[in-house]
Amino acid sequence: MNDIMNFFGELTLLSVGFRLVMAALLGSIVGIERANKRYAAGIRTFALVCLGSALATITGLYFAQMSSGAADISRIPAQLLCGIGFLGAGTIIVTDRRQVKGLTTAAGLWVTASMGIAIGAGLPGPALICFVLILITNYYMHYMTRYVEDHTRTMELYVELERSAVPELIDFIKDKSGYRIDSMERRSEEPIVDGDIILRMEIDMRRRIKHSIIINDVLDIDGVHYAEEITS
Repeated sequence: MNDIMNFFGELTLLSVGFRLVMAALLGSIVGIERANKRYAAGIRTFALVCLGSALATITGLYFAQMSSGAADISRIPAQLLCGIGFLGAGTIIVTDRRQVKGLTTAAGLWVTASMGIAIGAGLPGPALICFVLILITNYYMHYMTRYVEDHTRTMELYVELERSAVPELIDFIKDKSGYRIDSMERRSEEPIVDGDIILRMEIDMRRRIKHSIIINDVLDIDGVHYAEEITS
């Protein structure tokens, strides 16, 4: 173990090359999960972010070594994380239905940059632990998150329906189901069926219930042509 740490602690060409290859490899594996979901930031983006972070950190360590420790080695990693914040912000979008997309990708880029900094600083152990935790979070906590979100008491509903079906929809939600409408607004987007109106509703079901059941019940109402849950 000491030999491994000593190897990573040196700024030799072999040690630096190994760190850079490790950063690119781990970063690209993290990006596979995003690429599988067809996100713009995929394998190459994550690999480059991790690789660049590692190289910048190594450069900072080299400057400190050349100046006999007088250089501030924390400056480059600090600026890196700020810069990655701007890159991550570019992946966050708000759709025309006011859904926020890209938060997980932005967070993934940020933590991948942190992993690259650890690799560049010669800390393979913490970097590998971080890598494993990233994979667990992206691949396995996804299902946990979906389950929790699909069984909350409240939900936001997007509905396209005929104007004449609005009273029946409200009656179903408030009277037949016993739910509460916290807010409702008419949206100006273009509906699938000409002449339909679009409603965005926040509903409190007063109990935990699977959201897909509610959506199916809403779709069974005469005059409702489309319904979906608005998620972040």
